[in-house]
Amino acid sequence: MPKIFVATVDNARDRTDFEKSVLRPVERQAIISNFSDATYPELIDIERRGRGFYAWGLKSSPENVQNWFVAGVGDLLLIGYKGSYRHYAKVLGRYENSSAAKEIWGDDTPDEDLREYMFFLSEPITIGLPYEDLADHLPTSYQEFQQIDETVSNHINTEFGTLERFARKRLLNTAAGGPILDMSGMIQLSEQELSRLQMFDPQSSKEGRTKIIEDLIKRRGHPALRQALLTAYEARCAISNFNAVDTLEAAYIVPYRGKYTHDATNGILLRSDLHALFDMGKIAIDTRTMSIIMADELMDTSYRLLAGRPLRYPKEEGQRPSTEALDLHRKLAGL
Repeated sequence: MPKIFVATVDNARDRTDFEKSVLRPVERQAIISNFSDATYPELIDIERRGRGFYAWGLKSSPENVQNWFVAGVGDLLLIGYKGSYRHYAKVLGRYENSSAAKEIWGDDTPDEDLREYMFFLSEPITIGLPYEDLADHLPTSYQEFQQIDETVSNHINTEFGTLERFARKRLLNTAAGGPILDMSGMIQLSEQELSRLQMFDPQSSKEGRTKIIEDLIKRRGHPALRQALLTAYEARCAISNFNAVDTLEAAYIVPYRGKYTHDATNGILLRSDLHALFDMGKIAIDTRTMSIIMADELMDTSYRLLAGRPLRYPKEEGQRPSTEALDLHRKLAGL
């Protein structure tokens, strides 16, 4: 079972280092040149899954080293600052590498402050949630790097089913700032993100950017959008090529209120089971290759046969799915 860790960046030096490697990705060459050739395939996979190299590191205190040893791929990392959870990410890799740490955080770093016990992270999702708002499940104060007690994690896992569901419901659903993904897979975007996509309907802002969508979109999708997608995708699933029309559904990439909601570029035609997995963030699209990527837990199932498969998209360019919307969906899914 994944574990939860919390890192704090409350002092000035931590904050500066945090800005170098978490708020923005590390330069690719700074990573590749400081690792052995044997780790190259792993690093390329981390770069692909993380959409760049995002990293954090620990100084070599006994407590930090002990926590670093027990952390692993798939664990959840919350980054806190001034009494609030600020970022959420997953651990994609763990390495001890002093030369890479100096390259990332500065050659002039004293040995005692060198972050040589490193983690690579998925692209962090910005949140803003005071520690007190999760006091019913998590502590309200933290050391520099701390693992959440196993009994607490077990309780969360029992209540929510998985730690990821807890994070989506309690962190990503209720946090102020940034887009969120709830248990139904519905994505709510901030005005800033929607404006960037040129998909924001100003009329909807009257109810506030934190108001969730009131009515769930019907499972098969809006009739007009579904019909448009059936035509655009020639009545075949964009992932599986399945052609039983009654099982095909209009999957919204970014469901929200606004006049562009039902545009074909905001949808993909998917078989019903793949639609559910897409909504839950278990399947996403790598827009650099327009291919299928999926959560690790699906790689032990029959769905693994779809991993890496090219996405089928309409021949007409104006009906193809928005790559920016697909990127946002993938970011929220943490894939």
